[in-house]
Parts: sequence; C-alpha cells; structure tokens
Amino acid sequence: MAEIKAAIFDLDGTLYDKSRLSIRMPLNQLLHGKLFMLKREREVRTKLKGQYFGNEEAFYDNFFAHIGKKNARNWYFNCYLPEMAKVLHKHYHIAPWVENTIEQLRKANIKIVVFSDYGAVEQRLDALGFKCEWADYIFDAPSFGGLKPCRESFLGVCEKIGIEPQHCIMVGDRDDTDGAGAKATGMQFVKIEKASKPEVLVNGVSF
Repeated sequence: MAEIKAAIFDLDGTLYDKSRLSIRMPLNQLLHGKLFMLKREREVRTKLKGQYFGNEEAFYDNFFAHIGKKNARNWYFNCYLPEMAKVLHKHYHIAPWVENTIEQLRKANIKIVVFSDYGAVEQRLDALGFKCEWADYIFDAPSFGGLKPCRESFLGVCEKIGIEPQHCIMVGDRDDTDGAGAKATGMQFVKIEKASKPEVLVNGVSF
C-alpha cells in the first residue's frame, strides 16, 4: 500500500448523515414554486454524471441547457444552493467523528481535502458546523469540468494539491461516484455508511 499523503472527503452523505434530505429539499422548493426545476436538475445531474466538458464554464453551459429553462442558472446559484445551505443549517450537523479524525490526520501530515459534486461547498460546510480551516483544500467537481466519477475531475484535484493519485485516499458514501472515480485514477477508496465512522488505518493512524 502506497503512503497516503492526502485524504479526500466527499461531503453529502459522508461528512454528515443526509437522511431525509431528498425529502426536505423538494418540500423546500415546493414552497418556492420550484419543484419542477428541482426535478429537472436531478434528472440532468444523473444524465451528465461522469462526463467531461473541459472546464467549469462548458460544464455549466451544458448543465443549464439540458435543464431547458431560461432562468435555470439564476435559480440554481441564487435560490437552490442558498436554500440547500439553509436546510443543512436547520436540520443537519457534521458527523461526530469528523473533527477528531481530521485532527489526527493533520498530525500525521496528511492533507485534508473536501471534494463535493455540488457548488457552494464552503457555505454548506459552514452551515453544517464544519470549520473551513480544518481542510487544506475545498473543491467542487464542476470547477474541474465534470461531475463525479469524471476521471479528469479527480485528476484535477490531485494536480491542484500536488499529490499523485496513488498517494490519496478517497472517503465517500457512493460506489458509483466516489468509488468509481477513485478506481479510475488509482486512488484507494473507503466507503462509509450514513456518515458512520470509517474504520481505516492510514499511515498508522486509525480512523
């Protein structure tokens, strides 16, 4: 096993238990009269999963074109993502194991990365009670040109942090996104269930 130099954490479902989020967000959007838009967003997200568009601008151009509504961009950035942060702040909190685990990994000189499929990562982390200074790097997949498990997005993270994939461990809750992207790039993958504490030994650090 290669020495681990970076631990890359997914956000939703990994750093917190996202139970009932798939119910709470539609209810929230129903109150704002945007339930149809949310449905289309989820359909398009599934359709574009893993595809590479070259850069962030090209990804979002395709993303909103597929949603097919003139005001989709404004809704997504100015309504949907801010409302998601509000829902997280009201109903969710960072998993109990996260702070201590990150502290132990940092003591072992392992870089901490948060890598989410959605934007507004800092705002959503803040809403959950995750202090952004706990992470060395915070990224979203669209900024690299494609949603997980897009291989180029995972490689983009490695390039940004200056660490080769074989020296990274990806911690996530989904085999089809976090796991598939890790496998495609040669990262190790640890799957966790409902934000439960993963039992893993990394460079002598148990977490």
